[in-house]
Amino acid sequence: MKHKIHLVVIDAIAFNGGSKVATQSILRQLDSAKVSISILTADKQAWTNPSMTKVPLYELPFLANKEQGLAYFLRHFIIAINLLLLRVRLGHIDITVGASGPGVDLAMYMLKPLLKTRIVQFIHGPVATSRTICRCLNHAEQVYYLHSTRASLQKALQIFTPLSTTLPAHFFLFENGLCDQSWPTRCQTHSPVIFWAASLLKWKGLDLFVEALTGIDAMQRPLTHICYIKPQSTILALSDAPVPLTNVHWYESPSNLDEVRARANIFVSSSDNEPFGLSILEAMAAAMCVLIPDDGAYWDNLLENKVNCIKYRAGDSHDLQQKLLMLSNDLPLLTKVGLHASKLALNYRASTQYQFIKNNIEKLCLEITVPHLVNG
Repeated sequence: MKHKIHLVVIDAIAFNGGSKVATQSILRQLDSAKVSISILTADKQAWTNPSMTKVPLYELPFLANKEQGLAYFLRHFIIAINLLLLRVRLGHIDITVGASGPGVDLAMYMLKPLLKTRIVQFIHGPVATSRTICRCLNHAEQVYYLHSTRASLQKALQIFTPLSTTLPAHFFLFENGLCDQSWPTRCQTHSPVIFWAASLLKWKGLDLFVEALTGIDAMQRPLTHICYIKPQSTILALSDAPVPLTNVHWYESPSNLDEVRARANIFVSSSDNEPFGLSILEAMAAAMCVLIPDDGAYWDNLLENKVNCIKYRAGDSHDLQQKLLMLSNDLPLLTKVGLHASKLALNYRASTQYQFIKNNIEKLCLEITVPHLVNG
């Protein structure tokens, strides 16, 4: 009998976000006949693939937001106990996957010597500079990182190799993509409608967007849909929502996000230096006109103003307000820009973007399977 690889994802963040969407899209590329996937998660609703086994992660509430000191290590010791219980319940674990970063996924590194698993780590945001992070990064079999995180990775790794200017051979640069099965519905083109979607973390910029909307006279303010996720168990600053504004509709963690997005056609990104911006890509795929800050982030460097996006001065709510008014009075322009963006988005299909990750993980699976076949 062939050995089916058991892959376990550690997900200790209690709210949904782009990193989970991206990780789920990557895992969908794997052959379910050869790989079984379990998710140890603090947010079961975020994982929608029915073929994945979802196991709730239990934490002590007063430790859930600890990010340093003894309490931080105690938190991850308890997460490690969760992982051990999963091992008892579901059997041998061949590969553990970190969906966030080594600082959040520490438990799988703590248990690596005991469980003898291979580690695959995804890095969706900057990592902290610490000896613990450095050790974790060096002990993973495969590390996949977004370009915007490279500088922080180099800084962390230089703790033990201060003269090194290159990343180790087990580090791989990647860009996100969208699955064909969940490709965004094309947006409407009959009237200007604004759409915003992100978490309430301050750096996502909801306050800036609300300030821009507030500056528009209620009679001129375009219909606006705001979809937001309220993070749980975080010490990070959050924006307030909902805020009463005429012509603005608020949705907390809507299950019909794609439907709400399709009713609009202007997407606003107000994040501060977004590492990638999966929601921007989703809006482009829906042929929306994306409005982004000129902050030097991923999409600012790739997109061209008034061709496949509209740019506003980063952090400037008045300029954002003026761009919103301009687009709300120029339906042909926003439609044309959205169409060009949708063509570019076709280059970001998950089946293409994640092909090399799929191949690398399958090679790792083969390394595991061969000894089983020899010994079996």
